[in-house]
Amino acid sequence: MRQPLLPLENNRVRRNYAGGLCLDRWQNLPSPQDGPQPEDWLASTTPAINRGMADIPGEGLGRALDADGKPRFLADLFREHGEYYLGREHLARVGPQLGFLAKLLDSSMRLHTQVHPTREFAKQYLNSQYGKLECYVILAIRPGHPGNLRLGFQHAPTRAEWREIVATQDIARMDACFDPIPVAVGQVWWVPGAMVHALGSGLLLLEVMEPSDLVVRCEFEREGIVVPPEARYMGRDLDFCLDVFDYTQRSVAEMTSLCRVDPVILSSSDAHEETLGLSYAKTRCFEVRRLKIRSTYAWPCASHGRLVIVASGHGTARVGAQEIALAPGSRFFVAAASPSVLLAPTDDHPLELCVCQATAE
Repeated sequence: MRQPLLPLENNRVRRNYAGGLCLDRWQNLPSPQDGPQPEDWLASTTPAINRGMADIPGEGLGRALDADGKPRFLADLFREHGEYYLGREHLARVGPQLGFLAKLLDSSMRLHTQVHPTREFAKQYLNSQYGKLECYVILAIRPGHPGNLRLGFQHAPTRAEWREIVATQDIARMDACFDPIPVAVGQVWWVPGAMVHALGSGLLLLEVMEPSDLVVRCEFEREGIVVPPEARYMGRDLDFCLDVFDYTQRSVAEMTSLCRVDPVILSSSDAHEETLGLSYAKTRCFEVRRLKIRSTYAWPCASHGRLVIVASGHGTARVGAQEIALAPGSRFFVAAASPSVLLAPTDDHPLELCVCQATAE
């Protein structure tokens, strides 16, 4: 099976927090509600690690629909047709995998405070070629929720103080280390490895990151949801994990200046505008762009694969005889070998797309 546009199946994944109501609505599921599957992993070739939960074979691995409507794992398609879907240069540099992990994430609660290792730490101590640098594209904020992040230490503890706070689960002292950082719809934020963080409640976002599931959780219980012991320290212990953290103190203004990314216009016409959200130079792993389609636009071909998510609007994507309908939450993968893609809105509102790729081209 080879086709230039791969429609992607929904791929809900369990996590240690609640959410998913907005994803249920996007995906037209009956009785939408918050629950234990608040994330949807997009074109993923990275398996989910859910220590302390019942094993679900293949959890986290994305599937696409072939020309007959049958689901196939992307990992299998990339192994079988790597050059067609990913491109020759990507295949030589990264191998037959996506090269990043992208998720739709919908939180009904503030997430547990956590941190991810840098790539350098992961290579040296965790036998992983990737750490977990992250990027957030804020898509929506639920009514009645403040719309904020916990990001970096505003009132930094020493390493010894942080050890005591985490070991004793002194949540009052932990909370006192942070000031909320406000976010707004449309903003792009990046979170380097080693920076402690927690997403606030009521956020719907596209999260793009290095393709690992390495995490150190500092809070063991939030709103009755307990992180099991085996899911707290990456299979190590607290003293090992204390070396993951960046203990630098930064104010809200300093964190905003460091981590909020201003978009850069790459190209524009009456029909479209393409902006760079987060550059490959900053991540060394992936790039995030946004496309606004005002009228029919022939999106040029590329020598690499591209993951596309519809943030808002309705429309179509067409290559030759293949056409797929687009609505908020739709996602598809454009093969490296695809010719230009004809994108068109189907009403009076622009079609707004997020594009993720593992190259700066």
